[in-house]
Amino acid sequence: MVLAHGGFVDGSGWRAVYDLLRADGYHVSIEQNPTLSLDGDATVTRQVLGLQDGPTVLVGHSYGGAVISEAGTHDKVAALVYVAAFAPDKGESVGSLTADPPPGVPVPPILPPKDGYLFLDRADFSPSFAGDLPADRAAFLADSQGPWGVDALGGRVTEPACGTSRAGTWSPPTTA
Repeated sequence: MVLAHGGFVDGSGWRAVYDLLRADGYHVSIEQNPTLSLDGDATVTRQVLGLQDGPTVLVGHSYGGAVISEAGTHDKVAALVYVAAFAPDKGESVGSLTADPPPGVPVPPILPPKDGYLFLDRADFSPSFAGDLPADRAAFLADSQGPWGVDALGGRVTEPACGTSRAGTWSPPTTA
C-alpha cells in the first residue's frame, strides 16, 4: 500500500494507520509529497509507486485524493481508496471543488496566500481540521502545519485514475 497525505500536513499523520496495516502483515509506504503543485505531488507519488514490488493499493486523504486521482494510472496501482478525500474529475481541482460550498458546510480557515503558499489560521484550526482529535494533538498539528502551495490547490486533474478501464469492481461475499 502507498498512503498519500493531504495539504498542511506530512505523511506522519498516517502513523496509526501504518501501524495497524503493518500489524496485519501489509507492506506500507508513505509518500512525502511537498504539496507545492498537483503535478509535482503526483510525480513524487509515482516515484514511490515505482519502488513497490507488486500490485499496490493507493490511498489518499483530503488533498491526497486529488494526488491519487492524478497518479493512480501508474501500472502498479491495483485499487484506489479515498479516505475523507477529494476525488476530482478531469479538469477539476481541489480549489474548484471547494469554491462554492453549500450553506452550513464548514469551510477551512485558510489564510490569504502569502508568497504563493497557504496556511490555516491556528485559532480555528482544531474545529475545521482536527475536530476529532484530543486538544493536545490538534494543537501540535496546528503548530507543525506545512505550507500548501496555491498551485497545489489549483492543480487540475488531467486524466483521473478512477475513470480508467483499470478500475476494478467489488462484490460483497455471499452468505449461504
